[in-house]
Amino acid sequence: MKRFFILFILLFSLGLGAQENTRHKNVPLSTVLTELEALYDVKFSYNAGTIGGRRISLDLRTVSLQGALSRIEKDLNVVFEQVDERYYTLKNLELKTICGYLKDATAGHPVEGATIMNASKGTGTVSDEFGFFRLTNNGPSDTLYISFLGYRTLELPMAKIRERRCDTYTMSSEGYVLNEVVVREYLAEGIVKTQDGSIKINPQNLDILSGLVEPDVLQHVQLLPGVESPSETVSGLYIRGGSPDQNLILWDGIKMYNSDHFFGMISAFNPYITKDIRIYRSGVKPQYGDRVSGVVDIRTTNNVPSRIQGGLGANMTHADAYLEIPVSKDLGLLISGRRSITDIINTPAFNNFSSKVFQNTSITENQQIFQPEFSENREDFYFADVTLKLIAQLSQKDKLTVSNLFTTNKLDYSFSDMDFQIDSSDRLNIRNLGTNTTWSRDWSDKFSSRAQFYYSEYDFDYNGENGFFDDDFSVSKENNIKEIGANLRTDWTLNKTVFFTNGYQFFSNQVRYLLADRGFTESDNQNSPTHAIYSQLNYNKSSAWYVDLGLRANYYTALNSAFVEPRIYAERIFGEHFRLKGSAEIRNQAISQIIEFATLDFGLENQVWALAGEDGLPLLRSDQLSFGFQFSKNGWNVDVDAYYKNIDGFTSFTRGFESTENVFAEGSSATTGVDLLLKKKINKYATWLGYTYSTTDFTFENLNAGEPFKGNNNITHSLTWSHSYKWNNFQFSLGWRYRTGIPYTRALGISGENENASIEYAALNADNLSDYHRMDFSTMYEFNLSKNDSPIIGKLGFSVLNLYDRKNELSRNYALFEVFDDQNNSTVELREISKFSLNLTTNLVFRLSF
Repeated sequence: MKRFFILFILLFSLGLGAQENTRHKNVPLSTVLTELEALYDVKFSYNAGTIGGRRISLDLRTVSLQGALSRIEKDLNVVFEQVDERYYTLKNLELKTICGYLKDATAGHPVEGATIMNASKGTGTVSDEFGFFRLTNNGPSDTLYISFLGYRTLELPMAKIRERRCDTYTMSSEGYVLNEVVVREYLAEGIVKTQDGSIKINPQNLDILSGLVEPDVLQHVQLLPGVESPSETVSGLYIRGGSPDQNLILWDGIKMYNSDHFFGMISAFNPYITKDIRIYRSGVKPQYGDRVSGVVDIRTTNNVPSRIQGGLGANMTHADAYLEIPVSKDLGLLISGRRSITDIINTPAFNNFSSKVFQNTSITENQQIFQPEFSENREDFYFADVTLKLIAQLSQKDKLTVSNLFTTNKLDYSFSDMDFQIDSSDRLNIRNLGTNTTWSRDWSDKFSSRAQFYYSEYDFDYNGENGFFDDDFSVSKENNIKEIGANLRTDWTLNKTVFFTNGYQFFSNQVRYLLADRGFTESDNQNSPTHAIYSQLNYNKSSAWYVDLGLRANYYTALNSAFVEPRIYAERIFGEHFRLKGSAEIRNQAISQIIEFATLDFGLENQVWALAGEDGLPLLRSDQLSFGFQFSKNGWNVDVDAYYKNIDGFTSFTRGFESTENVFAEGSSATTGVDLLLKKKINKYATWLGYTYSTTDFTFENLNAGEPFKGNNNITHSLTWSHSYKWNNFQFSLGWRYRTGIPYTRALGISGENENASIEYAALNADNLSDYHRMDFSTMYEFNLSKNDSPIIGKLGFSVLNLYDRKNELSRNYALFEVFDDQNNSTVELREISKFSLNLTTNLVFRLSF
């Protein structure tokens, strides 16, 4: 027994020694190869000069033979070739340097800013203004991917590339012919004009824009001529005379009923996971329905990531992070999250945003009326959004994507005055939830289909209590939308010039609202299933004509009516530089926002979504025409559009005329305008001028004696002048905005006394606020933090909004206040209530991407 124990100890010690010998740290490669030969009974044939003094760290206990060989190949740039089951040869991996020039396949001009990526090594570069690029240390089995917004991605296997020769590579327009890009750099790099009349924005390739410290999905839209935001919010977009609730906003095919954070200061969509944004100001395709104004179609990537990549960053209002994860070769995940940091750290940017948002609300009025030393207040506010997307390449012809989005804004405010024993509170919660599943299949080179199923939910909940009036005073508002939908679509390429699209859409809205104010209650709960079929015939004859001819038919169950919407967009091309364009369309909308005055004391979010019905709100119906031309040559871009839009079905409740608060009237609006864009690029400097002349008139039979008057959103003149410049790793942008003041209804005085007092008004919207103007500035510095083959890109940005601190008046209305004298006698006083623009506001951002 003793001998057996000694033998066991001896064998165990030898085993430990053997295991220890297989743990190598910075040893010559020849030593590791000798160990592998002993462990696996193999032989390596190589020239001693090939491996030279190369050294490696490797634990042979934790890897197989193939794992060890793969690790050596990756770390030391060598390659093993298996001769038979036992013998291997070892050779140096010949790394190549590739260079070349990228040119547009049609126009022949250089493609600047294209990304050249070696996915297997994680290295990459960008083409310069001449389309030139150079990338080193590429293995013979690697593949380069060359991509740029608006072009098909090029795949270049290194095995087919000749080293030391800079070839020219041509890039063709991506997708079908209807996606052809007309202007590669419409306003700035990352913004292009497509042949179907839409504007396409890629936030990831976008140059910085004045006033923006980082990309914002809905801020970019406001830079286009014909798009205004009189309230300085991202969601308050008036597109060629239409109101914000008349815009169709889609995120991965999901209808969005709330598109902002922080009450309009920030968009609710993370720009760093957004692949592109398509904006239609007119000439909308028949696949887009149930809105009568603009379309903002936001899409995330549909490609399975080839490697883990992502980013994180923070500015002075929020922080975010995202990841693209390849679960397998055919399965990927996209995850992102953003959250405000305002409940953790107080920044100047947040304070300025708060001052603008909460002005003339109960939150600021309490702080102004009562002395801070005798009162207490609590203000808890945050916003957040989370996205999760699954991308599955089921086969070469089939792809499945599942997109999910959740956004929330929550405010919990309370105030108490210890002297007067007065308490008040405001609690607000806004949530938006959406999920979409899409299956797409390419049945052949000429025929494809797509099936989409989605669910969208919007939930608004407000409760307010105010001890200034009485102990039982409370106001509440609820607004909830639950929408399910399906979209079945087919695309058929008939020949080189004709493309045919057909589809069926179904969506059902369950819309509910409840208003409760001082014993008064109003509620509504409706369901409106809608069926639609649509067809579009696209004719594209290169260098001659481009025509989109569409037809859409809707059946609204709640109205028991069907409506047909013909649409056409056409371009006549004259040579390479000039084209005429025009569009005509009819569109309908069954859901819109109405103004409610129950929560007016709170001062925020006093609108609710409501459905059109046979006994309720009318259906909105729009007729639109546009005509213009475009010229592009030698860095010049001129784009002119004249348009006319008529919308029937307006009500005084949807437009919110304060002077006619208790009067219900139905009417229409008419908008006539001209949009002009003039842009010039000289090397690294670019400047563009956007100008809009527009008039919007309202006509209501029961208002203003039936005579037309200026619409609430009428802005006669609007001008944006922007400059951008690149220098080494820096970008600079400076912009100036000007517009005429919006109309308002002036108060003349008070009629009646005390409880019977009321405000007397002048003619509706007969006066205008002062003109609006401001200057914004931004700069960005980009740097590489990594010294290896996996780049870590850092960005440091700085922006200034309202550079010369202009105090712009955004709105003006009036209210009656009861005031008391020393003898406690009360009188009624008329007060002017104005909202002003954002003060001079600076912001900083720091980001890392990998």
